[in-house]
Amino acid sequence: MTRPNILIFIMDTQPVRNMTCYGYSKNTTQNIQKIADEGMVYANHYVTGGWTVPSHCSLFTGKYQSGHGAGAQYEFLDRRFPTIAQVLNEQGYQTIGFSNNSWVSQDETNIARGFARWVMIPRPKGRNAQIGPEDDFIVDTNLDSGAATTMDTVQQWFDHERDARQPFFMFINCIEPHLRVWSPEPYRAQFLLPGVTQKQARAVNQDEFAERLGTVPDRADGHMTQNDWNILKSLYDGETAYLDSRMGILFDFLRARNILDDTLLIITSDHGDLLERRGFMGHHLALFDELIHTPLIVRKPGLVPQGKRFDGYVQICDWFATILDLLDIKHEKVLSELHGVSIAPTWRGEPTRDFILAEYQKGVQPVERALRRAPDFDYRPWLRRIKAMRAGQYKYLWFNDGADLLFDLANDPGERNNLIGTHADIAADLRKKIETHLLALKRNDFGDKMRNHGFRNVRWDNIARLSAMGVYRELTDPTE
Repeated sequence: MTRPNILIFIMDTQPVRNMTCYGYSKNTTQNIQKIADEGMVYANHYVTGGWTVPSHCSLFTGKYQSGHGAGAQYEFLDRRFPTIAQVLNEQGYQTIGFSNNSWVSQDETNIARGFARWVMIPRPKGRNAQIGPEDDFIVDTNLDSGAATTMDTVQQWFDHERDARQPFFMFINCIEPHLRVWSPEPYRAQFLLPGVTQKQARAVNQDEFAERLGTVPDRADGHMTQNDWNILKSLYDGETAYLDSRMGILFDFLRARNILDDTLLIITSDHGDLLERRGFMGHHLALFDELIHTPLIVRKPGLVPQGKRFDGYVQICDWFATILDLLDIKHEKVLSELHGVSIAPTWRGEPTRDFILAEYQKGVQPVERALRRAPDFDYRPWLRRIKAMRAGQYKYLWFNDGADLLFDLANDPGERNNLIGTHADIAADLRKKIETHLLALKRNDFGDKMRNHGFRNVRWDNIARLSAMGVYRELTDPTE
């Protein structure tokens, strides 16, 4: 078999909830639907953690979070772990990555290690940029968060830098539809709820810490109303549809160049978002399915069957093993250390795993950010470590403080009815499976270290407080 090109496209913070190919009633993803019709949709694809860093590290290393060690308390990919890009470089692939997200970079988090070329495409401020209520981020209220520029830059790479004598491995991360969502027209108006004005839509809360801390302005109890959530979800739909339109431009470009059919195209997400769950927002401090159940659409004529749906479990950490399997790369050391399994058998309708596993490190990163807002809030409930396993119809969430959860997803897909009190035997069985599986893996814990960005405004006095209470093992001051 001629070695295919490989393109992994990450729709940052894209849940399955509002995608047409996953049964959503609104036409938010018409271009992705075309790819789905020509390829395979995975109904039960799960990431290994609830946010950017652990998911991307699992994608590139083929390891669970316990294996690569990166997450909410240690925000770097350790150099000892081989990555997909490194191996494909050795195999003669031209490796190139594009990212809107500074969490996915070579310099700041080491996640992009191994790519021969890496292009950071920062989110533009735009002519109407304003500082949002959360001082961590610049809110682009103009039109685009990077997708249009990214697609233009990708096309320029094909025009000027691609070596047609080599297959390519391309990675793209587009920050849409990450909060804050404010898509360009006509997408915003297309999905905005009837009777809701642009002014009302712009005023809806998109500050995750305001919802988590119960400080949403102009709300009696400090939390968003059902109408607020409905407006926000409609804005999310517009953002998803906008990114889909940009992706359609890329797909058409690749078709016109006769590249698409020679490419294994993988469309997925690093996590979803917690919308309409009181006291939650964003993508930290939880492992509900809104976060970890993410889309996966795969296309490659002659390899992946057309118009098929696969209902078995697959995970984001499975791609390293899959690519090695597909290319028949016998890299024994790498293979022996992978946690993921090849999903290639699923293209023949065969299952590859009977469970999914996800993890969340103690949330020192969101705690530090919240302390900037509310110096006196009790952060201890935010420091829980979480392990989650889904097997069959049940999903079990282990918390280090003992507040475990058990859900029957066949009858309670929204994870609202905790069965831990009535189904203790099932919970105990899943807990044992988590322990057994993790004990069989080589695990890594690199301690506590946060990256320091000027735009993130890390408060080192806050970190000193956390260090004094034992939340951090040591205080690292980047100015020293």
